[in-house]
Amino acid sequence: MKEQKEIIQEYYDSHPKKEWDRLQKDHPYEKYITVHMMDQMIPEGATILDIGGGPGHYSVYYAKKGHEVTLFDLSPENIRFAKKKAYQYGVRFTAIQGDAMDLSRFSDNTFDVVFLMGPMYHLLSEKNRIRALTEAKRVLKPGGLLFTSFILLFGGVVYGLRDLRESICREQEKPVYEACARDESLALDAFTYSYMTTIPDAKKLIGKIPGLTTVKIFGQESILAPYRRLLAETPRKIRLAWYDYAIRFCDKEDFLTHTEHLMIVSRKEGKK
Repeated sequence: MKEQKEIIQEYYDSHPKKEWDRLQKDHPYEKYITVHMMDQMIPEGATILDIGGGPGHYSVYYAKKGHEVTLFDLSPENIRFAKKKAYQYGVRFTAIQGDAMDLSRFSDNTFDVVFLMGPMYHLLSEKNRIRALTEAKRVLKPGGLLFTSFILLFGGVVYGLRDLRESICREQEKPVYEACARDESLALDAFTYSYMTTIPDAKKLIGKIPGLTTVKIFGQESILAPYRRLLAETPRKIRLAWYDYAIRFCDKEDFLTHTEHLMIVSRKEGKK
């Protein structure tokens, strides 16, 4: 019987272009808002470890900006795809296949910035989520920043209402809708093995890692997630105006449930 990790790896091995297109074509506002927020916090010339960076969107973007980037992903096909994209965009970064829970190839206090944008989606036990966060903190320099992404369970409701409205009547979807109504996090088999969290549970998880201080929380799609189809039909000038307007709401707590992906930015305690 296949292990969960193997199933998740096979899923991403079979979908590198799909994941690239998700941010390039289907949900471009997610990357637009995310890099806008990250650019304000990442220092020039930073060393960046992109854990779970998939086909390399953020690695390409930050390599183009002159940062020294290392992409580290579970999927060998994502790594191969990312190397092709690096060549296509004329940038260089290191790309390594590996597990977010084992960063033993990297020394303590190595990177100025660490991205953990992907692993929290698929680590079903709190023990493994804590292990991945602890490893990410270990390789981060004192004073460095950790960017951790989560899928919100309410994002599943947003997706259902926007893209799969009949799912509310499906017996197999009831656990998602019921858990969300009870404000509970849920590990489930969705597009692959997935962990979807509530905002309070995501905050509590980061709070369990000694030596990390939360400095910013924002929604990576801000208020735009429910309106993906409408935005896709909107002229580019108007669409970009909505993207910029949405940035003004992305870190306001009252609007965080509009988003599908939550990002918590933490700083490792200690002097640089």
